[in-house]
Amino acid sequence: MKAITVPFYGTKLFIVDYNGEPYTPMRPIANGMGLAWQSQLEKLKSRFSKGVTEIVIPSAGGEQRMVCLALRKLAAWLNTISPNKVRPEIRERVIQYQNECDDVLYEYWTTGEVKLKSTSTDERTPLRDAINMLVGKKSLMYPEAYSLIHQRFNVNHIDELEASQLPQAVEYVHRLVLDGEFIGKETSPVANGRLLLTLKNGNITLSRVLREDQHVATMAEFFDLAKRADYLVVHKDDLMALMHA
Repeated sequence: MKAITVPFYGTKLFIVDYNGEPYTPMRPIANGMGLAWQSQLEKLKSRFSKGVTEIVIPSAGGEQRMVCLALRKLAAWLNTISPNKVRPEIRERVIQYQNECDDVLYEYWTTGEVKLKSTSTDERTPLRDAINMLVGKKSLMYPEAYSLIHQRFNVNHIDELEASQLPQAVEYVHRLVLDGEFIGKETSPVANGRLLLTLKNGNITLSRVLREDQHVATMAEFFDLAKRADYLVVHKDDLMALMHA
């Protein structure tokens, strides 16, 4: 049996080669996320029974029998945890595990190393506070709020931000507050509370601040406004037909 210990932001994750397939002990992961182990154990046994097994794992204190989940099933289990339902003080860690835990374990298993990120939890506190404000004011889900940062700065997790990018990220989140509140400045690009959000499968994929002279309308509404302004709206095919009549 081959067992690998993986450092992961101050915690230790484990991978075990069991019958030629990687498994991971689940209790350390549940504890690291701040979750009650007993409830997660019941979920594992009822919903992931085909990927769960007990494995005797050697440790400094002797052999231990631990409930393990096949690594291929880990992402599915992680997605069963709702960050909005956990305590606020552990919410970012839950999201961090969901975003990275399975990738980190797989990368370590296949390459023997993993690249750690560039900023600390304390350094990211102002950004988390800003995101909490945005979530509270707009009733967003936390993954949706964090996805705005991910897409704006082209990262998969906020701890991939460089230290120099953190102030920019905080300012960006403050600008997304729709009621005009913008910490640190008198005026804001969204002072009029107008922000266009593009959704795909229920997730925010793009955000864009609308200027005072910009409006959003359906094609039918746009044509109606044009006609009211005495413009003639003609489809190009109809126009070509008229020109060649």
